[in-house]
Order: sequence, then C-alpha cells, then structure tokens
Amino acid sequence: MSARRAGEVVEAFGDGHLIRARRGFRPCRWAFDVARFAPARAGDRVLDLGCGVGVLLCALRQLHPDLGACVGVEIDSAEVGRAARNLDGRVVRGDVRALPVAPRAFDLVLANPPFYPAGWGRSSRGREGATHALAGDVGDFAKAAEQALSPHGRVVFVYDAGHLTTLLLAFAGAGLTVRRLRFLDDDRRRPARVLALAGRDGGGLAVERLVFKGG
Repeated sequence: MSARRAGEVVEAFGDGHLIRARRGFRPCRWAFDVARFAPARAGDRVLDLGCGVGVLLCALRQLHPDLGACVGVEIDSAEVGRAARNLDGRVVRGDVRALPVAPRAFDLVLANPPFYPAGWGRSSRGREGATHALAGDVGDFAKAAEQALSPHGRVVFVYDAGHLTTLLLAFAGAGLTVRRLRFLDDDRRRPARVLALAGRDGGGLAVERLVFKGG
C-alpha cells in the first residue's frame, strides 16, 4: 500500500490498513460482515460496483486470499486513486450506468449502493455521493451487476434495512432472484443494514439476523 497524501488518513483495517479522505465519507463499517456473507471461492473473479476506496474488496481479499482478479469501478477520480493504492490492483473510473468492464466476466459482484434519492435531506460536502443516488440508484446497480455476472455467478449487496422493498424490486427488475437475506443490527439492536445474495437462478429464500452483541 502506498503512503498517504495530503488530505488523507491511514487507518487500521483488519490485518492491514486503509487509505481514505480525511474529510470524506467513512468507508462501510459492515465490510467484514459482507466478506463473511459472500460465497467467495478460490479463483473467483470479483467486481465491486461503486467501490469507493475499495473497502469491500480489501475485506474480501483478507478473508479469501486465493481469489482471482478483483476489479473496482468508481466514478470519483480521487477515490479511484485511493482504491488503486489500497488494493494494489485494477480500479476503473466509470459510471455503473455505462459499465466500463466486459459483460458476463465476473463470478461475484459486490455493491454498497446509495439508498437516498438525489436531493433528499441535508447534504454533507464530499459525502453525499456515497449515500445519495447522484450517479445511479439501486436499480442501476442491480442492472449493472446482472450485466457483469457470469452465467452462474452470485451478487451480494449491502443496503439500508429500512429500504428493503426497494432493493427487492431492483433485483427483480434486473432479472435476479434473491436467495438469502441477513439483517445486521446496530448498537440499538435494531436492523440497520441488510445483506442480500442473489443470482439468475435458484429457489427458496433463507432469512437470517445477526444480533448486536456489543456492550
């Protein structure tokens, strides 16, 4: 990993470190929950849509060091640079609505899509792109995932639990079937995020809840 630059911080992250913007959005706190939930296999080609600084791929590679090629797509040029240094790998600048990678090329597709519509609520400078749909909503992310997915590949999204219906409709609209849901509690012991596993085939739905065990 390269050294930090002006306006950046380097934080401990699992067994390694992560570079992020000092004043930017803090990377996904659920990254290792996503990595443990994802059905990753040795040699899998992995794509992260809207990867930010690469936090999901960093967590996944720590738990699964035998993965194949890992690629991130990110629209923000500064975040692309940070992700490339965090991952020491391929990060492509691009919009998920015009996906800049080959179709049907990935065995596992990850995403932490924004869940607020553009213009909703109070914005925070430098952070709204991570939470507000300024460059595509969850439906666009689901369509991009389906486009990139190999014939028997898997998709894993982490999303706001309060917007579960929106997520399910997005998957259905993209022709993806949800196979498994896992709700993640926050420190108030309320479901804050939901992890969803989907694919083009499969039947039945498993629903789980990871109960908060903090003090």
